[in-house]
Amino acid sequence: MKSLDTNIILRFLLKDVPDQWPKTAAVISGSSCYVTDAVITETIFVLEKVYQAPRDNIAASLNPFLSFPNLESNVSLLSDMFDLYEKHEALSIIDCYLAVEAEAGGNQLVTFDQKLLKHVGEHVIEP
Repeated sequence: MKSLDTNIILRFLLKDVPDQWPKTAAVISGSSCYVTDAVITETIFVLEKVYQAPRDNIAASLNPFLSFPNLESNVSLLSDMFDLYEKHEALSIIDCYLAVEAEAGGNQLVTFDQKLLKHVGEHVIEP
């Protein structure tokens, strides 16, 4: 199995480097691939901050990507992260990931971040 880096996913989604897109497409469609939570989170961060992509466009391009039959990822956690990310513009993708991961693990997320405390669930608490 091949584990994908952020730049591979970006080149595949954006098709902005013409000589690299066919290579990324061949890897992604031609073999079993794994994408870590960190890589998806970094991909979202880059799309939002560097490429100025709107959140709904990011989700619209990454959700189908994560549905590729030969692609393995932590789909349920990432899906919940996307939902929180789309609903709450005040939260960064990292905040969304932290909140969802803590809840999925049955943990409390301890923070002073008022946005997290306001927009997420009861599992986000102050010290």
